Amino acid sequence: MSTDPSVDDRVDIDIAQCLAPGVARSFFLYAGAGSGKTRSLVLALQHGTKERGHDLALRGQQIAVITFTNAAATEISSRLDFDPLITVSTIHSFAWNLVNEFQEDIRDWMKLELAASIAKLESSSSKPGTKKEEDRLYRLERDRASAALIDGIRRFTYNPAGENREKAALNHSQVIKLAAHLLTSKPTLAHILINRHPILFIDESQDTNKTLLEAFIHVAKENEGRFVLGLFGDTMQRIYNEGKTDIETSIPASWATPVKVMNHRSPERIVELSNRIRADVDDHPQQSRADRGMGTVRLFVAGVDSDTAASETAAAEQMAEITGDADWAIPAIDDVRTGKNPAVKRLILEHSMAAQRFGFAELLNALKSLPGDNTSVLDGSVAELQVFLNQVGPLIQAHQRGDKFTIARIVRENSPLMRRELLEQVSSESGALRRILSECQAAVDQLTNLWEGNSPPTVGQVAGVLEETRLFSLTTSIKTALLTAEAEGGDEFSTAEIDVWQSCLASSFSQVERYGRYFAGTTPFATHQGVKGLEFPRVMVVISDQEAGGFMFSYDKLLGAKGLTTTDISNAAEGKDSSLSRTRRLMYVTASRASESLAVVAYTSDPQAVRAFAIDNAWFTDKEIIIL
Repeated sequence: MSTDPSVDDRVDIDIAQCLAPGVARSFFLYAGAGSGKTRSLVLALQHGTKERGHDLALRGQQIAVITFTNAAATEISSRLDFDPLITVSTIHSFAWNLVNEFQEDIRDWMKLELAASIAKLESSSSKPGTKKEEDRLYRLERDRASAALIDGIRRFTYNPAGENREKAALNHSQVIKLAAHLLTSKPTLAHILINRHPILFIDESQDTNKTLLEAFIHVAKENEGRFVLGLFGDTMQRIYNEGKTDIETSIPASWATPVKVMNHRSPERIVELSNRIRADVDDHPQQSRADRGMGTVRLFVAGVDSDTAASETAAAEQMAEITGDADWAIPAIDDVRTGKNPAVKRLILEHSMAAQRFGFAELLNALKSLPGDNTSVLDGSVAELQVFLNQVGPLIQAHQRGDKFTIARIVRENSPLMRRELLEQVSSESGALRRILSECQAAVDQLTNLWEGNSPPTVGQVAGVLEETRLFSLTTSIKTALLTAEAEGGDEFSTAEIDVWQSCLASSFSQVERYGRYFAGTTPFATHQGVKGLEFPRVMVVISDQEAGGFMFSYDKLLGAKGLTTTDISNAAEGKDSSLSRTRRLMYVTASRASESLAVVAYTSDPQAVRAFAIDNAWFTDKEIIIL
């Protein structure tokens, strides 16, 4: 097996050939963990603009790239020096930009969707008083109200980063379903897509919404030679259920299917483990670079009722001794206090595990009770919290370090007190600007005074100051929760949603800060699902089915501590997705994040069974397994 780091150079040449005018060809690039997928994507984009730049500029066209996150979009754009011939966006932004002018088609589709949703909700009641029933009634009331108003909507709207609560606004999932529907049912939209973007690349294609991805593949099939669809991904790294499971077998035979085999990230032992984890699923083993060294892996096995803090500390200290790397022994709490990149990245299965360890459990539990779709809660993009995360938090940090310049910038850029129209209106009034600046300073002082005590204020106290001073804008939900809490007999006006926001308002503001830092990736903790595409020198994977409390994954089954059910066996035989296959993919994703050393801490009801499985399946050797 070759260890030559240039072994995959041919892949980039093959992709470049797919972009040549006249012989354009769609492709699926299979690129495993650490294989340099983003590098190949950037090289392909650079070649595309070099090969077709003149024609693209002449026709007002761009090469389009769909990425999974805004952060990934920014990263790719910056690598390309923000080339105007390339547009990089998330799937939701791209879909809405494509369909937003088809307003009457949107109306017709929305009517059908709402009718189908109402019929389903009316026929599927749950036990009264349960969260499931409250959620059903909430959605039923919402959909009925939307259906009654739909003919009066002049123009439908959507904001990828907004609340989308207005009666004319579509939600995130609706935009995806709508785009998929119109691409396959309206040939005009497919022609618009091709005329705007003769080349479309989709990063992390295995996690792109299945229905929309199939619509793009349909357009590519119908327009071979005129339109290039380039898919980049690795089916073993699919972590979302809405992704497409069978990309390799569903694309046309005429497509190119290059494969990258080199892992540039991890040392030999970690690559070996990653290959063993996926060996029962596919035939895409990777090769390790000779200059990456051997690396270190260890499996620490603990009883399910073990003290998690003590167990994980013991594992980290032993890793420091085994590897000779003292940074393993830095306690997680020290990483938290310094604010620096954590020495050890601790990957957990569920956000609540991080919330318990990092101190924002009260806030997260309240947010998870919100009626409807919880996607924004579980990715940190909750619209109601953004003012606290993006304006209040940075302002308080600047105040605490005496940075008046940053405070002024935050207020100038974000406060309604400093909005341009207001400043223009008073520009000719004597002393008006001084009055506005004085008002801003008073508002800042009132906010920062909340931190003068021995403990941080509650979210409600902060929101109250913002509402009173108008320093920053609050969302409708937060305003309503504040008003309802203050009103006499306010409880009678409460809804399930307002109850949740009142619980959040009662939380310490420090919990909001920790919630924000966690989802920004600046803490020692991250979920197994949230680190795809990232890498860290020292990784601790924490496995605990009991603590996670879900049914979508089962490490005890994967590691042999629990037997497989009849359904598990049947799903495997039929190639269906299951808790077992989902867990295996997560195990692969987490193990392959480590660029130097890896510790897996498994809490299980049967430590000896896990040990036997790891040895029998050649995941770990006997010397690499430590029973805590």
